[in-house]
Parts: sequence; structure tokens; C-alpha cells
Amino acid sequence: MKRRMLAVVVIVVTVAAVVVTLVLTRASGGDKVTGNTFETTLGNTFMVALDANATTGYNWSQTIKDTNVVAYIDNAYMATAANPQVVGGGGTDTFTFKAVGKGTTIITLVYARPWESVPPAQTRTITITVK
Repeated sequence: MKRRMLAVVVIVVTVAAVVVTLVLTRASGGDKVTGNTFETTLGNTFMVALDANATTGYNWSQTIKDTNVVAYIDNAYMATAANPQVVGGGGTDTFTFKAVGKGTTIITLVYARPWESVPPAQTRTITITVK
């Protein structure tokens, strides 16, 4: 009984998080970045969604070269599996940014285990132009 109740709570929270994210993104003119370059207008929000697997210790981190052009807003991880506690189950890490000034900057996203002193498993670099 407790297990069923926990499953229901997890599903309700997950659905609520997805709905809130979609509503906020659409309300603020959010777009999803799919390539290595992206153009947007001042005031818009945009998202970068990356495959991830939080159960392995790896996580994505971000840096913005010029925070006068783009600001980091939020990061959310969503497990793909119906049971988010499945070891080895992957998901999506979504970063939300906002265009705060005109110009061009670079967002660098790195997928690594924070405690390891080795090169990251993955790196993604995106050039953002705000008009």
C-alpha cells in the first residue's frame, strides 16, 4: 500500500513539474536549442535539453562567457523511466536561460563527475546571439 502511494505521489509531482515547466516556458516565449548556434531576441527564455543519467554520478554543469548577454535561470532533471529510482535509468537535464542583453556569447555545458580529475565525458558548446 505504501509503495503504491509513493508511486502515485512521484507520478503526480512529475506531471506537475512538467506542466509548470511548459506553462512557464510558453508564457515567456521559451525556445528549445537544438544546434550549436542559436539566435533569439532580448527578453526571451530558451532551454537546452541534454541526455543525462543522474544515477551514475555524472551531471551537467554550465558556464556562460558573458552574463551581460545571457543569464542562467534554472536546471531540472527528469528521469525517463516510470520509476525514477531505477539504477542506471537515464533522463533529461534541461537548462533554462534568459536573453538579458544584446550581443553574442558562448554557453559551455560539461558532463562529468565532480569529484574526478579527468576530462569530462561530454562537452557541448553553443554560441548564442541576442538581437
